[in-house]
Amino acid sequence: MIELEEALELILTRIQPVETERVAITEAYHRVLAQEMTSQIAMPPFARSPLDGYAYLATATDPQPLQLDIVSEIPAGTWSDRKIAAGEAAKISTGAPIPPGANCVVRIEDTESELDKVTILRTVSSGSNVVPRGEEIEAGDILLRPGFYLTPPAIGLLAAAGYDHVNVYRRLRVGLLSTGTELMDVGQPLRPAKIYNSNSYTLRGMLQAAGCEVSVIPNVPDQIEETLEALNRVAATDVVISTGGASVGDHDLMRHALAQFGCEMLFWKLDLKPGTPASVGQKGKQFCFSLSGNPAAAMVTFELLVRPALRKLAGYSPVETEKFPVKMASVFRKKGRQRRFLRAQAVFKDGEIWADLAPAQGSGILRSMIGSHLLVEVPANHGYVELGELLMAEWIAEWEN
Repeated sequence: MIELEEALELILTRIQPVETERVAITEAYHRVLAQEMTSQIAMPPFARSPLDGYAYLATATDPQPLQLDIVSEIPAGTWSDRKIAAGEAAKISTGAPIPPGANCVVRIEDTESELDKVTILRTVSSGSNVVPRGEEIEAGDILLRPGFYLTPPAIGLLAAAGYDHVNVYRRLRVGLLSTGTELMDVGQPLRPAKIYNSNSYTLRGMLQAAGCEVSVIPNVPDQIEETLEALNRVAATDVVISTGGASVGDHDLMRHALAQFGCEMLFWKLDLKPGTPASVGQKGKQFCFSLSGNPAAAMVTFELLVRPALRKLAGYSPVETEKFPVKMASVFRKKGRQRRFLRAQAVFKDGEIWADLAPAQGSGILRSMIGSHLLVEVPANHGYVELGELLMAEWIAEWEN
């Protein structure tokens, strides 16, 4: 067995991001940026008014109230060359450019107007209610760096800077295999000694949420020939993820099939629970992950081992998994030699994060992942987990996003 950190290093040092492509920003939502984006313009590109009111030249000696002549009107989207002199004002709309000569804007609520005159009931000082040119961004400023995940606000920022296309990493192509002669698909009566295949559905959803294109091959029997046939069907993908057939039994064929498929096997077995019988192979640029068929173990190992690899392949900026202390709101009465990751709900209490464990922590208990926000790490040879004990945890990615 090897430690999780050693396994990740073995994988991540071999990974290079996939190719890039140029797409319209309307197609770039939830993609990973592949270029540095700098602004070609200042934002805003001119000094503007943040509210409806009157623009004028304020001085330190202005009386209150102050009466001015209305000499122009500036709606949003209109440029005015009319210079505002002392004693004059321009009626101005939200977002409209500040006219030459004016140095402030007074709210329309603080004025009274009649015909071509306005009385300012509450004078303002120079610079008041003026959004300066380049307040948000100056021309040449870096907007976004390579590896940034393009959220809707990020796409909006690119649009505000005038970009209509952007270079992104292409979507990952992932083949998903569920192996096991005992598996049946949903929608049919359950036969004796069979179970419904849930892994295809949970992992497919996790992969799609991560932006991957997923090819699913469900219910691959525990036969070496049929397993190899399934692997050949996903030979063009970037990553293959299989569940089942990962342990030491006579019918656990996955790592042998991967070797026959042409993979260099990087390791077999992680020194952790759940998910010990994991193995990873590499064939050219393709990486093949063999995970436990137990549903909770498969999901936990996906979070700890597979997701970091997918992130690097997809071009994400490298980040270390953030671990933080949590107080235990539950006890855990199992001892073990191996490091263990427990599923828990995050509870915020008195400014601290408490971890409330899922009632059952078995590797096959899929329900333990529902409502869980955290993976709480229990060190090897730790002994019982006590109420109020301080342990380290990390967010489960879906909750973090």
